[in-house]
Amino acid sequence: MTIDWNEAAAGLKRDVREHGGFLTMQRDSLRERFDIGRLTEGITEDLLATLHRHRMIVFPHPYDRGTSLRVYDVESDIGKIALAVLDPQGVTERALVDAVNLYERAEAGKRRRSVCVPWLSALDVFLQLVIGRPPEAWEDLDDDREPYQLVAALAESLKLRADIDDAETVRMAGAVSAFRPRVPRWEGAPPALAAILAEAARKQKYIFDGMLRDAAKYMLGGAEIPSRDVDLGRLGLRYRREA
Repeated sequence: MTIDWNEAAAGLKRDVREHGGFLTMQRDSLRERFDIGRLTEGITEDLLATLHRHRMIVFPHPYDRGTSLRVYDVESDIGKIALAVLDPQGVTERALVDAVNLYERAEAGKRRRSVCVPWLSALDVFLQLVIGRPPEAWEDLDDDREPYQLVAALAESLKLRADIDDAETVRMAGAVSAFRPRVPRWEGAPPALAAILAEAARKQKYIFDGMLRDAAKYMLGGAEIPSRDVDLGRLGLRYRREA
């Protein structure tokens, strides 16, 4: 049975994405995935055209000698870097500059550490930053970024649309923030009153979480809320309680 190249390319892209945006493989493995008996020059060009349609590139050229090659998803961060390295004439150096800046900040900010939070919690931090409010329990590490750059970096990690700083987003962020429950403090309150206050705080948190979910679904255009985590530490945020 002949293999559909588009289906094979879609399967390869899933594997590449699961591996972080790149996949090292044997030349023969690539050939077998697409049921190719011999990689002639013409077949190789057709294969590369199929991969390009699925936003993937291969290096070195499969028709060249050698047994190992790497496939990159050019929509991933590492793929953008690879594309900028391989095509200096046609691709800007933006991905390279971002990679250098990320490395320099990581080296300079020794206090920075990986802190992953659920996607919805990261959106909560994002909405607070949009209206210029320091996120509760978080602070920005000292570096040379402007606040809007941190907002843009977080929006990219959340995979939000490009116009995240439009008036509608700002209004939504303000509305959500207005109903954010305050941190309850009832030290010294009688036990009975403390129990009532704790229950009221729990209900307020439940209502706020529902509001945050509704805002997320609206911003995602009705799509499901991602289940993945977002690494706020690598983006330049840390818990205030950390020394």
